[in-house]
Amino acid sequence: MGRVRALAVAAAAWRPHAALAAAVLAAPLVAGRRTRRAGLVTVGLAASALVPAVRRTVGRPVPGPAGLTVLSANVLAGRADTGALAALIARERPDLVVLPEAGHDFAAKLVPLLDGYRYWSSTPVGQPDGPSVVLLAADPEVAATPLAGVRGLRATGGPLAGRALYAVHPEAPMGARLTGRWLAEMAHLRRWGAEGSLIAGDLNATLDHRELRTGLRDAGALAGRGLVGTFPARLPRALGIPIDHVLVPRGTAVTRYEIVDLPGTDHRAVLAGLRVPVTDRGRRHPPAGPVEGAPIRRRRPERPSR
Repeated sequence: MGRVRALAVAAAAWRPHAALAAAVLAAPLVAGRRTRRAGLVTVGLAASALVPAVRRTVGRPVPGPAGLTVLSANVLAGRADTGALAALIARERPDLVVLPEAGHDFAAKLVPLLDGYRYWSSTPVGQPDGPSVVLLAADPEVAATPLAGVRGLRATGGPLAGRALYAVHPEAPMGARLTGRWLAEMAHLRRWGAEGSLIAGDLNATLDHRELRTGLRDAGALAGRGLVGTFPARLPRALGIPIDHVLVPRGTAVTRYEIVDLPGTDHRAVLAGLRVPVTDRGRRHPPAGPVEGAPIRRRRPERPSR
């Protein structure tokens, strides 16, 4: 049963691609007298499967300034180009930067290239980059603490409007054992969604996974870019799958949403400008305090490697 469930989870990520391929392959059958019925049934089923996906392309950014800007970029176990990432951060000045597969080693190379950012890592010094998540914050009032049960951090304060942001990287659902772990981690995401928190990172899930139905809205879908692939970066954007997300509470306005190619990693980064409704809910459970949140000295960003 576990193996069957793992296959179903893996297939769900590619559901829009499979439905479109089925519609295209079945279209010629509609022209044949003997095959018309089978062709119509197949095209109809494929079209019904595509309807939810098409809805993710009709939104548009809301004009006006953003109160919160979030950047998320999986850095492939610390192998992403730090110069290119530093240049992106310097240009866009996001309030919060979520870096799955980054730890203290990657942060030690990145943060000296930035001005005004502090960082936290979900793992202690000496641990490799791959199993870790790093969070950068520009506002001195932001604080973060590591999570239990999911790789990542919980951040509060500053521009989060009284809410919490969870910077996370759930397990990739590959095989029965890891899929079981992924399912348990998705339960945490649904609980945080019920609290009205924000969730950002490489979630190893698309909106076609029912396990990602957290009650939150996907910033990419709200901006009409919910089908643009963020992984794997070697594929064209129309052929990849969107597994990197910024999930936001209902009532949030998305003022911009960009998907950015980043050298050295197999993911594309996502950048979301948001206006989040203010609430006091996030202040009810303040974090214990920042971890490894050292201020950063300014250095000129190096040029991206080629």
